[in-house]
Amino acid sequence: SCDLLVVGAGPAGSAAAIEAASRGLSVVVLDKSRFPRDKCCGDGLTTGALRHLRHLGVRTEGLASWRDIDEALIVGPRGRSARFPLSAVDGAPAAVCRRRELDQALVERAREAGATVLEGHEVSAVEPGPDQVTVATAERRFTARYAVAADGMWSPFRRLLGLGGDGYRGEWHAFRQYWTGVTGSAADQLLVWFEPD
Repeated sequence: SCDLLVVGAGPAGSAAAIEAASRGLSVVVLDKSRFPRDKCCGDGLTTGALRHLRHLGVRTEGLASWRDIDEALIVGPRGRSARFPLSAVDGAPAAVCRRRELDQALVERAREAGATVLEGHEVSAVEPGPDQVTVATAERRFTARYAVAADGMWSPFRRLLGLGGDGYRGEWHAFRQYWTGVTGSAADQLLVWFEPD
């Protein structure tokens, strides 16, 4: 049993675990994956995200793909481009980092804060009660005063509670690809293209 059970060890779940464990609560984090793991999601971090990472005490210095960003080059559908400098009051205004590395750093920070992070534990049942919630995985059962469902857009936790919308696939979809051997300005600039369609 614990004070807080967090389902999902991505940025939202790890942040919740860090905050709660730092305040003395007993925290267990469950994630169906094993870290490091990749997620098809944006690798971009805004000024606000960087502030949150600093507040949480996440160390980013050793992350191999980390790049500070101080400007964006925007290319419009007709090929015209404009450069927009980014400014921040404290530290870099933005950064990019592969989710595989950033999420691993967040999980490590959650453990340092005192949370128990259990990887490879997929939630199979949820039983809410008046004063606690019980969550089962194939391996164990957990009882907590509170639970945070941070298991993504198509949250299995929400679905197990009967709260998920049938057939809902979201309004936004992303595409991400990595290249090697990039040269010229594309090697060190943030480029944003808007296609004609």
